Amino acid sequence: MGYVTACLQMTARAKELPLDSMMISTEVMDFYGEQCEGQPEEGTYVHGMYMEGARWSMETNSVFESEPKDLHPVMPVIKIKGVTEEELEAAQKSSGDVTYACPVYTTTIRGPTFTFAAPLRTEKPPWVWILAGVCLVMQPD
Repeated sequence: MGYVTACLQMTARAKELPLDSMMISTEVMDFYGEQCEGQPEEGTYVHGMYMEGARWSMETNSVFESEPKDLHPVMPVIKIKGVTEEELEAAQKSSGDVTYACPVYTTTIRGPTFTFAAPLRTEKPPWVWILAGVCLVMQPD
């Protein structure tokens, strides 16, 4: 969580806002880590994560059912940035996106390795992914 907190803190300082008012915003990009050519103006790119229980569909740009026998598909680059609650709500209303608060763990041993919840775009109701136990892991063991 330290890396994400640092990202939130940088945004809070730049906008002269209290850190407590910052929330995590994520955007899954349409490229993978080796294709990344630098960092964005605001926020940071993160790569090397894996999804468990589902996969990311580049076609629909959302969480999608997993392929058979693909236990930990690689995620594209994720842009993480800090936003205020008002900015996050306004962005969700304007886009009409439904998001799933996907838990991110360090390893597949869930509980004690929880890092943060990444809001990911979904075309299905979030409860579908909750019941499927979908999460992101930083190392698939």
